Amino acid sequence: MLKSPIYIKLKSLNDFARLVCSLERIPIPIYEYSYQNSDIFAAQLDTLNGHSITYYVDNIKSGENQYLSYKINNNNEEAAMVHSIKDTSALYSPIIKLSIPPQSFLKPAKIGATTKYTGVGLRDLFSLSKLVAYHTIYEESTLPLFLFPKTGSNDSDLPDEESNMKYVLGSHLNLTDSSDTSYFYYVLLEEVIEKYFMKFSMQKSTAPSFSNHIDEHGFIYLKIIKLHDVHPLIKF
Repeated sequence: MLKSPIYIKLKSLNDFARLVCSLERIPIPIYEYSYQNSDIFAAQLDTLNGHSITYYVDNIKSGENQYLSYKINNNNEEAAMVHSIKDTSALYSPIIKLSIPPQSFLKPAKIGATTKYTGVGLRDLFSLSKLVAYHTIYEESTLPLFLFPKTGSNDSDLPDEESNMKYVLGSHLNLTDSSDTSYFYYVLLEEVIEKYFMKFSMQKSTAPSFSNHIDEHGFIYLKIIKLHDVHPLIKF
C-alpha cells in the first residue's frame, strides 16, 4: 500500500529551485498539483519508514510554462518559470503537471515517534562540512544542508552554552546501508545564514565559509535550503 507523503514546506521558490537544480548532475523533475487548496511544486528526495519526504512551495501559478529555470548571475539567484529552454547558462527542471494525483498524495502522513530522524549534534561547521562533502564525493549524490529555526522545547536537553542558539543547520544521511536508524547531523547557530552555499576546502585547514557563488576553484560547495518552519522530523 502506498503510504502518504511527509510534506516539508520550503521558505521560497528560490530555495526550491536551488534544491532541485543547483549542483545536480541532472536537475530533479518537479510535480505540480493542487494540495490543501493551493497549487504546489513538489519534489520527492528521500524516504523514511516507507513515506516519501516531499519538499514543496505553494501558491504556484505556472500557467503554460513547462520548466523551472535556475541560474546565478553576479552573485544573485534567478529562479523563474519558463516555457522553453533557451538560456544555456541556466539549469532547467521539468514541470510535470498532475491532473488527478493519487489520493495518498493529498493526505499528509501522521508523524509518529518512530517516523523521525535521530539528531546527532556536531561540534562545528568543519565537522558538518567534512561529513557531507565526503559523502557527496564518494556516493556521487548531492546532499543539501537544511536551515531552520530551533524550537524552544528542546532547550532543556542541550548544554547551557547551546541553549541560546536560534537556528539548526544540518543534513540527513546514514553512514551504513544496513542501519535501521536514520540520522540527522547538525550544528547550532546563533544567527540565520543569508548566503546560498557553504564552501569547504580539503586542501586547506581554514574553516568553512558561506558564499553566493559556486565558481571559485579548489572548493567543494554545499547548498543551503531554508525551511519555512521547524523541521518536523528531527528527534533531538
